[in-house]
Amino acid sequence: MILPGEGREDEMRIRLLVLCGFFVALLSGWTNEIGGETPAQGSAQTYEVELEKGQNLLRLHKHEEALKSFKRANEMRGKKSGEAFFWMAQAYQALGAYKNVLENSDKALALIQADPELQAQTYNLKGLALHSQSEGKHQKKLQEAEAIFRQALTLEGAPAVVHYNLALSLMQQNRDPEGIASLQKYVELQRSGAYVEAARRLIANPRRAREAYAPDFSITTSEGEHLTLEDLRGKVVVLDFWGTWCPPCVASVPSLRSLRKRYEKEPAFVLVGISSDPEEEPWRTFIAKNKMVWPQYRDRDGQIQRAFGVRAFPTYVVIDHEGIIRFRTSGTSWERSAHLGEEIKRQVKIVAKTATTN
Repeated sequence: MILPGEGREDEMRIRLLVLCGFFVALLSGWTNEIGGETPAQGSAQTYEVELEKGQNLLRLHKHEEALKSFKRANEMRGKKSGEAFFWMAQAYQALGAYKNVLENSDKALALIQADPELQAQTYNLKGLALHSQSEGKHQKKLQEAEAIFRQALTLEGAPAVVHYNLALSLMQQNRDPEGIASLQKYVELQRSGAYVEAARRLIANPRRAREAYAPDFSITTSEGEHLTLEDLRGKVVVLDFWGTWCPPCVASVPSLRSLRKRYEKEPAFVLVGISSDPEEEPWRTFIAKNKMVWPQYRDRDGQIQRAFGVRAFPTYVVIDHEGIIRFRTSGTSWERSAHLGEEIKRQVKIVAKTATTN
């Protein structure tokens, strides 16, 4: 899940890497004054309150508001708070402002030389920003990210996740043996957690670091059918992220019915609707009235949407027979989704050809 840019979906794999650093830092909960900072206006208590306020806003994904709190805290320390600069960099990372992440990380590092643990966290964050800029494929940026992750690991208190992030940058440079060794170190140190399983999958198949593998998911449809990504292996899967409240989504329903009918006798094709509707009854009424007879799931807590990084509706995701995301488009109706139909047709042909060969 260091997730792809549009096209190859490298943004999806990068998203896992970003989330690793983001949540590790959030859970650290630094609230003590960092050496080298000089108090300015405002009491120490007010500074800590403002900093904690920003951290809470980050947890709520209110990134712009969090950034304002961290800036206010920094003002209270005469714009010389390494801790505040670190948290500003965290907020910018969540906003995808990677240039700002690098600038604020460097400012933080200049002020926190007496705190190796916070230094390691900051280097990790800087490495994440460089990796994000690389989009998982620009070798110079990947090499720069690798160097920063290695620097983080020289410091006492470096979090285990740095080994994971380093491994991804190595594997995306096609240096799989080194990447596997780094992942094995991560698993040894971390032992449990969601990313440990992801690390094991990467060890078993390093190609996952270079391809846009879809995140694992598990759903029970409106008809009571349980589906997982593993169950759908070998098929071409189209995920339709939609909602009854979304005009372009509603306008696309006839086209989706036609798509389903076109591949009705094709065993290698599956269309799945993932609804964002907050209420169950209107959703069920809508899919029954509009004869949406393909598998339907109401994503009540938004878990599947978050896993796929869905921020606009409708979003269509095409997953190939190996579980790799091959196409993605967001925010427009089916009719305006250029190349979507062609990509589905191409992937179905690939499956048919593979089946013939085998």
